[in-house]
Amino acid sequence: MMLFNKLKKKDDDKTVSDDKKAKKRNLLQEELSATDNLETSLFEDDDDDQGKIKAGFGFKRRKTYKIIKELNRQRIKSLLFYTDTSNVLRQLEFGLQPVQNIHLAKESEYIVWTYLEKPDHLEFELDNSTRHYFWSWVAEQKVDPTQIAVIAIDIKKLFTLTKKDWEYDDVTRRIKIFEDVHPEAIRWILMKNNQYLNRIQTYVKSNHLSLKVFQGEKGNISDLLTENRKK
Repeated sequence: MMLFNKLKKKDDDKTVSDDKKAKKRNLLQEELSATDNLETSLFEDDDDDQGKIKAGFGFKRRKTYKIIKELNRQRIKSLLFYTDTSNVLRQLEFGLQPVQNIHLAKESEYIVWTYLEKPDHLEFELDNSTRHYFWSWVAEQKVDPTQIAVIAIDIKKLFTLTKKDWEYDDVTRRIKIFEDVHPEAIRWILMKNNQYLNRIQTYVKSNHLSLKVFQGEKGNISDLLTENRKK
């Protein structure tokens, strides 16, 4: 299985490089388990009802209402999306997009994770799902975990900002979204890479985005925006 493809724009026409493979990197197994623990402990103090949606009935989005009722039943608070750290600034500006909706500026590049990014839809994991399968997949592909960012999507905002019906895959336990996901739906971002953190913090603050930026390292989490405000 390929880890990711790259979209490149070198002239006025978009070109997609589907055959480029990732450069192999070494990966320590303990780093995988540490990163997994980061994701599971972010919202222990949240109000149990904070992420719930009053799911009634709608003729236009029947499947979505059914999915939301199930998410409420499982007390799901966020949907998780994995991406390359180099993509985050663009995603904060344009949102998360299916591959066919990504239009690049000249000489720019976007790394497409085939794990969750498809031509016509995006896939999101449930926040109560074990990430064992994802990190095992990362280990097999020899990817450096510091190049991975985890983006959490607020379910209530996602429901408000999307128009098309969602789908749920019982086998993979993923939600499928068939349209762009606006930046306003992002709840928090977690990464270990220091190269992009300052730029991401600056962008979030200057654009008054209501999301949290976390830096994770060896099982510890730092809320960077909150810490900076205290200084």
